[in-house]
Amino acid sequence: MALHPATLSCLQVFFSVVEHGSFSTAAEALHITQSAVSHRIKQLEAMLEVTLLQRTTRRIKVTDAGERLYRGTNKKLAEIERIVEGIKRTSDSHLNLTTISSLVSNWLLPNLSRYNAEYPAQPLSVIADDSILDLQFEGIDAAIRLTSKADPLLHSTHICEEWVFPVASPSLVTEPDIINHPEKLLSYPLLIDTVAEKGNDESSWQGWLATQNLALPNTVAGQRFNRADIALQAVAAGQGITIARSSLVEQSMVKMGLFKQVGRAVKMNHAYYFACRAEDAQKPAIANLRHWIIREMEISFKTVSALLIK
Repeated sequence: MALHPATLSCLQVFFSVVEHGSFSTAAEALHITQSAVSHRIKQLEAMLEVTLLQRTTRRIKVTDAGERLYRGTNKKLAEIERIVEGIKRTSDSHLNLTTISSLVSNWLLPNLSRYNAEYPAQPLSVIADDSILDLQFEGIDAAIRLTSKADPLLHSTHICEEWVFPVASPSLVTEPDIINHPEKLLSYPLLIDTVAEKGNDESSWQGWLATQNLALPNTVAGQRFNRADIALQAVAAGQGITIARSSLVEQSMVKMGLFKQVGRAVKMNHAYYFACRAEDAQKPAIANLRHWIIREMEISFKTVSALLIK
């Protein structure tokens, strides 16, 4: 069935109502009238021949059909909007940079003010996404990727190596020789990064323990997180031990001392790469961004690497 020309517009209004829980608030967010919001919701329901929202005088309830529509298509609409913005961008617009969310929150954002000061005429839009986005299809200018090999379809530049090591709160692990006895770590609560464990590389408990000739017990019942930076927050709160990447603990480890290294550092088989489309590699704005990221990441990570016990 072909989509009605107004479907995308109606979907945008529907998503806004669901997220804000109010017709009036959605209208304000979209800069349209409340009657326009109501009209587009009715139009969408008429096209689909189902009730999406049940209205009362005080609240809005999303029906099962509405919940299914929201969960199934909201991300796709966000992707469409991002692609459109990529097509619309001009030479003097924001550069789009994507990388994993943990690197954004723990390294890029704390250092972004230095980029803005150095290149004030080249503002940066950051897209945090733990999936590998297609730069060409998504209309994204560049990416920082942690990978075992560079993408042959892109212009890729090696940035730096990555080291991983177990960390704990100093209040949780007080044994002075714990570094030389990795088997003792198994007696502590282990915090699990579910994304890393799927890959089984050195940033996972399974991968790191293998480098120490140990195995992860099948009975481990530690807390689980889907983001490495959130697991580190749990470590800082004294809830357990996790495998940290040097790129994520620089600020806390070097400047605040929240973390204690409790296992030997291991160099990952993965490394960081700056990637962009081949035809964009020599553009001044891309070249400036690449130069800044390589320089700043090397400085940051060498500082941490020099402190690690390997």
